[in-house]
Amino acid sequence: MKIHGKMMKDIPIKTTRDHLSRIATGTSAIDAVAELIWNSLDAGANNVTAVFDTNAIEGIEQIEIRDDGCGIEAPRIEQLFGDLGNSWKKNRERFNNRPLHGKKGEGRFKAFSLGETVTWNSVYEDNGDHKHYRFSIQGSMVGKSVFRSDDPKECNDPLGTKVTIQAIGKSLGALLNDQTTSRFTVIFAGFLHRFPDVTICINGTKIVPDDYCKIVYSEQLTEIVADDGNQYPVAAEIIEWDIPVEREIQLCDDSGIELQVTDAKIQAKGENFTVRLRSDFFKILDQQNLLIIDKLSPQVQSAVEAVRNIARGYFRRKKAAEAAGIVQRWKAEKIYPFEDKSARDISPVELAERQVFDIIGVNVQDFLPDFEKADISAKKFTFRLLAQALKDNPESLQKILTEVLNLDQEKQKELAELLEKTDLTNIIKCAKTVSNRLNFLIGLENLVYDRETKNKLLERDQLHKIVENEAWIFDENFTLSASEATLNEVLQIHIDKLGKRCDDDTPVKRESGNQGRVDLLLGLAIRPREDEMDHLVVELKRPSKKIDTEVLDQARSYALAIAGDPRFDKEKTHWKVIAVSDEMDDEAAACVNQANLPSGLYFKSQNGNIEVWAYTWTQIIGRARAKLEFLNKSLCYEADRDSSKQYLLEKYEKFIPKVDSDETADSTQDEISGSKGEDANA
Repeated sequence: MKIHGKMMKDIPIKTTRDHLSRIATGTSAIDAVAELIWNSLDAGANNVTAVFDTNAIEGIEQIEIRDDGCGIEAPRIEQLFGDLGNSWKKNRERFNNRPLHGKKGEGRFKAFSLGETVTWNSVYEDNGDHKHYRFSIQGSMVGKSVFRSDDPKECNDPLGTKVTIQAIGKSLGALLNDQTTSRFTVIFAGFLHRFPDVTICINGTKIVPDDYCKIVYSEQLTEIVADDGNQYPVAAEIIEWDIPVEREIQLCDDSGIELQVTDAKIQAKGENFTVRLRSDFFKILDQQNLLIIDKLSPQVQSAVEAVRNIARGYFRRKKAAEAAGIVQRWKAEKIYPFEDKSARDISPVELAERQVFDIIGVNVQDFLPDFEKADISAKKFTFRLLAQALKDNPESLQKILTEVLNLDQEKQKELAELLEKTDLTNIIKCAKTVSNRLNFLIGLENLVYDRETKNKLLERDQLHKIVENEAWIFDENFTLSASEATLNEVLQIHIDKLGKRCDDDTPVKRESGNQGRVDLLLGLAIRPREDEMDHLVVELKRPSKKIDTEVLDQARSYALAIAGDPRFDKEKTHWKVIAVSDEMDDEAAACVNQANLPSGLYFKSQNGNIEVWAYTWTQIIGRARAKLEFLNKSLCYEADRDSSKQYLLEKYEKFIPKVDSDETADSTQDEISGSKGEDANA
C-alpha cells in the first residue's frame, strides 16, 4: 500500500508531554540504548550496530543505531508512535521465530533520554505490491509537536531502520567507559546464547558473551503448577563471568529473555555470576503485571529459593574441587616448588613440609585476589619464597601466618598440627629475604641515579661487585647462582663481538670528568636439571652509552658466538643475554617493545635456547620491585632510605663510593639516600 503526499505531517500522541518527559528522564543511557537495540531485535534484525560519535573534547554529539530488520511500516506510524503504552507486541508471542522483548509501548520513547532530537529512517516492504519504500520520522522534545513524518518513496534499498539521536545536552560517559561493552554483554547474553547467529556491535566492538561468561551449570527444577492447574517447566542456569557483575537471579521466559531480577543472596567469595530461571510461567505473570519482586507469587518464591540452594551447592562443590585439584594445577603450570617424586620417595619430614605449603598456597589464592592474575614467573617466584619459608625459624611462624597470610583460627590450627612433624626454621629467612630485596632496590636506585654517587660509581669495582650477589634483579632463577671458570673464559674469548671495550686498567673519563671502568660482563650459571645448564650474561654499559640498535645487534652477535662455542652442548644449554644501561634511545626502545612479544625481548633463537634482552636500570628495578610488591601486599614491609642505607652498609660498604674522601661511610650513605630514595615506595 502506497501513501501519497509530499509534506511532513504531525503524528498525534495519546498522552501528555509530562508523561513522555518522565519516561525520558527516568532511563539511564545504557538502558535507553539497550531498549533501541531490543526494538531492532524484535523487528527481526540479525545485525545491529550502535555507534557513539564524539566531538573534539571526547563528548558524545550523536548516537546512531542501525539494523537490518523489517523496518517501520508507514501505514502503522500513528499506532507505533502515537499510542504510548499500547505496544503492537502485546498480542504477539514471537516474530521471525524469536520471542518479543518489550510489550509496554515505551521503548522507542526512551530515546529522548539520550537527546532532544531523534530521527528514524526506515525502509520497509509494502504488503500489497511487495516493493521497498523509504521514509523518515522526526521526533523532538522542543516545540509543540513531538513526531512528524514524511511520505514514503519507492526505493531499492535493503530493509532496516537507522535511529539517529542528536541535540545531546548531557554527559553520556557511561557509553564510553571501559565497562560499556561488558554492561551490554550482561544485558544481551541470554538472547545471544539462544540466537548465536545474531550480531550486536557497540561502537565497533562485537558483543561475544563467551568472551566474558559461560553457562557452567544447568538443571531442570520441579514444574510450577499455576493456580489454574496448568504445569510449566522451569530450568535453572548458572552463568560465570570474567568481569564484575551484580549477583542476581534473572526471571526469564523460556527463551531466556529477562523479565525481572532479584538479589541472588548467595555467598560465594570471589565469584562473579548470574543465576537464570527460565519458564513461560514468568512470562504469563509479566503480561498480567504480576511479576513484581516485592509481591512474588508462592510458586515463584519457591522456584527462587530452590535455585538459590542449587547455586549454593554448586559453589560449595566447586570450592571443594578446587582445593582437591589445586596442587595438580600448580604442577601443570610448573609453579609448584617441590620436585615431582613418587610417594615412596618422599620422607615424612618433606611430606609434612608439602602439606604445610599446600595449606599456605591455597590461602595465598584466597586472600590475595590478584594472585590468579599474576604471570607465571611471579607465581613461581612467590611459591619459591613460600616453600623456602617452610624451612625457616618456627618462632616467626605465628606472626608470618597472621600478618602475611591472614589465616583464620581454623586454618592456623590445621597448620599447627602439621608443624609438630616438621622444622620451619627458614620462614624467618624468607621474610628477611623479601625485606632485604626491597631495601636493596631503593639503595641501588639511589646509587645509579643520585647526582652525587652516579658520577663516582665504578662499574667493575663497585656496581659489578654489588649486583653479582643480587642476580635476582635480572632473573629470579639465578638467585643462588655463581660464576664458573669455563663460562668466564668463553665470555672473554668472544668479547670482541660487543665492539670496542674499555674493560682494562686504563682509566676512562665519564662525561662528568670522573674516572671509571665500564662495559663489564657478569656471567652466572645454574643447572635446572641434571643434564642441562642455564647461563645468564649481563653486560653493564657505561652511563654515557645509551642502548641503541648497534648495541642490540652486538649483543645478539655475542650471544650467538658464545652459544656456538664447542665447550657447550648446543641442545641442552640455554643462554640469556641482557644489556643494561642508564638510557635507551627511541629506535632501540621500539625494537624491544613489539606487539605479541615480552617487553625487553630483542632476539630469540628458533629453538628457544638463546635470548637477547635490553633494559634500562629503571626498568630492571621496576620489574624487580613489581614482583616483590605482590608478596609485600601481605608482608606490608615499609622499606625506606634508612633501612636501605643500613642494608647496603651491612653487605656492600666497601663497594659504595664516598661523596667526600673525608666523610665516613655513614655520612656517604646519607647522600646516597637522596631525593629518589625519599620518593621510592617499596
